[in-house]
Amino acid sequence: MKLLLIEPNIEGYALMPTLSLAVLKSFINNRTEHRAKIIDLVFHKHDWKTYLEKELEKEKPDLIGFSVLSFNYYQALEIASHIKKNHDIKIIFGGVHAILMPEQVIKNKEVDIICTGEGETALKELLDSNLNVKKVRGIWYKNKGKIVRNKDNKLIEKLDSLPFPDWNDFDLKKYFLINNSHLPIMASRGCPYNCTYCSNHALKKKLKGRYVRFRTVDNVIEEIALRIKQYYRKGFRYLFFYDDTFILDKNYVLEFCRKYMGRGFHKILKWNVNVRANLVTEEIIKAMKEAGCYEVRMGVEAGNDFIRNKVYKRNMTKKEISDAIRIIKKYNLQLRLQFIIGAPYETLEMMQESFDMAKKSQADYILFPKLMPLPATEIRQMCIDAEYIPNTD
Repeated sequence: MKLLLIEPNIEGYALMPTLSLAVLKSFINNRTEHRAKIIDLVFHKHDWKTYLEKELEKEKPDLIGFSVLSFNYYQALEIASHIKKNHDIKIIFGGVHAILMPEQVIKNKEVDIICTGEGETALKELLDSNLNVKKVRGIWYKNKGKIVRNKDNKLIEKLDSLPFPDWNDFDLKKYFLINNSHLPIMASRGCPYNCTYCSNHALKKKLKGRYVRFRTVDNVIEEIALRIKQYYRKGFRYLFFYDDTFILDKNYVLEFCRKYMGRGFHKILKWNVNVRANLVTEEIIKAMKEAGCYEVRMGVEAGNDFIRNKVYKRNMTKKEISDAIRIIKKYNLQLRLQFIIGAPYETLEMMQESFDMAKKSQADYILFPKLMPLPATEIRQMCIDAEYIPNTD
């Protein structure tokens, strides 16, 4: 059978090709007898209907999949509606938003099936059964207008069993132009922390199985070697690690740095990662710097202790933050900091503490995004309880 995976970004700005779709495509093409292709609409915002119609006519898919976040959910619905008006093709929605808001997503007439967990094995079973949905784990579907909830699927235990992402359907030359020659990579899935504004704590409650999982270092190194071979001559120069907290396991980081340098990759390929202040040590930062890490991204979220630790549940002290900044600056790594503005109960004086901490940090790049009360998160319920937002979808 033929699966078409659609990147539905027809409005927002995108710096990186979509990792989740690249993994799904590779899994279907390398671990099943079926075929998958990705339609990336990022560079077709103004002609997406024409472009999509050409691809649909050429590919003639049996199933169309969308991996949706809350930010692109309505764009995906718009595209799915267009498809349904012109074609008789089953449509499946997956991704974080579908997992956390299954009732909201499945009720849309454009959506036939939703995936309520990781998509690799669910899609395989669905295609293997010739779209017979009755016994496929990890999906919900509609039967004569009624919603049927199948049994949940377990999370994939061994990430090394997954093939490397397939980037061939993305226009990497254009992405390299807008993201300064970066390619995304992920060494782990999941996060052990429970920050109230992040979807991770909500996903942990929904998904079954071990939530935080790491690929082996050797598996990651093997993928990097392949990417150098594939894309270095095409302009690839930097790795963008998507892991929520790359430095979660100190021994893992040190092993990665040692093996990365052992292959000589540090001489030709720089990289950046997310870190967490209370996990930053001089040993880790020194090793990463020597191995070619050029930048770390760190979420502080609030300068005020009450907002940071009680409202956001970051559980880190000002000393831990200042010590982490000092160590990072000592080894001359670029530092990106993030502070969220607009927490429940946050006053102007509390916001000023964030501005003061940001200024004092002398970070190279500082973001001040507004709080987005994402579906099923604790912060969303907090905002509802405080009557800042209505209790609606």
